[in-house]
Amino acid sequence: MLNEQEWQQEHCEFLSESETLLLRSEECLAHLELIADDRDAIDCLLASLRNLTVKADVACVERIAAFTRQLHDLLDAACPRVALQGDPLHTLKSCITLLAWQIEFIDRRSGQMPLDDSEQRELLERLAFQCGLDSPQAWASQSQSDSLTCQPHA
Repeated sequence: MLNEQEWQQEHCEFLSESETLLLRSEECLAHLELIADDRDAIDCLLASLRNLTVKADVACVERIAAFTRQLHDLLDAACPRVALQGDPLHTLKSCITLLAWQIEFIDRRSGQMPLDDSEQRELLERLAFQCGLDSPQAWASQSQSDSLTCQPHA
């Protein structure tokens, strides 16, 4: 369990690193707007989401870790066969915008996010539908069981 001082250090690092990863994700999305389905941009976006998941796991920000993990897994399942343009790209941009907004609302003392995850679920379901993936089981990864277990913050 992280004490308050340890959480403050982890939180500062998480905020800094997540900002960089979100900017990289936004650059990938901008590139995809210009060149639909560019494999390098998709791979960069997937890597950014994977790294953000790891950073959120280390900082014990469970809702962000879960959202980025699910978004990564959905895109990883969809991208070989679905064009990231039009509605799917717009919804993906909404996911990244929501992610940035939610990171801003993480409580700096406890590391908890006082918001529910209904918007996350709604956007993930919309994106899955737009990509032709009917259910979370169609794109859920086994990696969820591999994530770090976090203890509640003091």
